[in-house]
Amino acid sequence: MKIRIKGYLTLKRAMDNMPALEMEMESATITDLLEALSNRFGKNFRNLVFDSKTEKVSGQIRVFVNGRHYTFLLKRMNTELKDGDEVSLFPPLAGG
Repeated sequence: MKIRIKGYLTLKRAMDNMPALEMEMESATITDLLEALSNRFGKNFRNLVFDSKTEKVSGQIRVFVNGRHYTFLLKRMNTELKDGDEVSLFPPLAGG
């Protein structure tokens, strides 16, 4: 299956400034996809996405699957992705 991934701001930079990419995977959850992206893009990407103490996906990262935030999906980060899904990744945002 092909999954389309878009990274924004610092995550886009960590993904070699690619506006979007497609990854071919047999089957994957959101967490599996993020692990695969960490393997592909290395330490900088991993440090942005995973909590260094727990090794789990950071609660600061915003992950959307087909426009829906993962917290609104039944299995959250364990949601199985399907062929053609689009995953968007946003780093923590600050403002005021």
